[in-house]
Parts: sequence; C-alpha cells; structure tokens
Amino acid sequence: MNKDTIGIITADIIESTEINFELRNTLFSKFNEGLDIVKKEYSVDYEWYRGDAFQIKTLKCINSLKIILLVKFWIKSFEKEAKKSYDVRISLGIGKNELNQSQLSTSDGEAYRISGRNLDSIKSSKQTIIFDSNDSNSNALKIESILLNAIIDNITPIQSKVLFYKIRGFKEDEIAKQLDLAQSTINQHSNSGNWNAISKYLDYFEKIYANE
Repeated sequence: MNKDTIGIITADIIESTEINFELRNTLFSKFNEGLDIVKKEYSVDYEWYRGDAFQIKTLKCINSLKIILLVKFWIKSFEKEAKKSYDVRISLGIGKNELNQSQLSTSDGEAYRISGRNLDSIKSSKQTIIFDSNDSNSNALKIESILLNAIIDNITPIQSKVLFYKIRGFKEDEIAKQLDLAQSTINQHSNSGNWNAISKYLDYFEKIYANE
C-alpha cells in the first residue's frame, strides 16, 4: 500500500427510531462526547449524516481497530430500558482515498465504498462489526470481525466503560478512580469483558498495518 491508503469507518446507531424524542438530543450529545475523545486522541475527522449515522476517517490504518472499539464501547456504555445497552453497527474499509473533499460525505474512493457497502450488507444480520480491505488481508479481516463480534456482542454497559478506558491505556487503579469503583471490581469487569482476547487481537491487527 501507499500513503494514500486510509481507514474509513461507517456506522449507524441501532434502533435509533426507538429512542424517545425527548431523550434524543441529550443521548446524541453523549455519543458525541466519545467521538470527540477519539477525534482528539487520534486526530481523526468525523461527520454525522442522515441523523443517526456517521463516518470517521483515519489516515493511520494502524489505529482503525482501536477507534472502532472505542466508539463501540462508548455507545454500549449507555444503558437503556430493561438493562440493555445502546449499540452501533460499524464497518471498516481500508483502501485508497481517491477523491479527498473537505466533507466526508462528498469524498470517495475504495475505502469509502468498501465501508459503506459492507455496512449495508450486515443490516439484515446479527453481525454489528465488519472489517474489509482492498489488500490480501480482506478475507481474514472479514472472518476475524465475525469472531470479534461474538466476543463483544453481549458485554454490559459497565464492562464497556472499563474496556473504553483499557483501550486508551488507563491502568486498572486509574480506571477505578474514574468510575469510583474498587480496583478488584475493575479487574473482574475487565476479565468478564474478554479484555485478554481483545487486547491480543489489537496487537495482531496493529502488526498487520504497522507500516501503513
């Protein structure tokens, strides 16, 4: 690949039409808090469209998986009725940036097409994460995303909060202070949230795209 290779993340909030109108502005403001953290820490651009969908562009493909997981865990950290969490469908496309405009909505290229097409492909399934690329990793990424989906699909809001901080490099005692919980509780949620498997896959993914 070359320097024009980028990561495009396309996402939409699941069952957004069921969100109470009175809560909608407050909830989406909270969603934006997480996106702003990602934007600040990873120097990405993001843009909402169609009310409940957004795109994120990263020039560093190595950061793509961390960004996806941060967004996923941030949104899943908000609890709704019946102790269920909100969730987001999310698709990563890695490829060329052929038409670079000031707005993501008017930009185009392989990464945009792969990301958008695959998001549409999982809307009728239970899968909420899909990765793909225009390189030799394509088939492996799609299979790995199915496995990752199974690992994180049923994590709870509190596990999501812990994992959100874990991915950002916080130590367990620091997370305990952030969430006002005992460190032993943080460790328990980390383990039950499959952090060991997630962190190993993050390392693997970053090795693949270390030079991009």
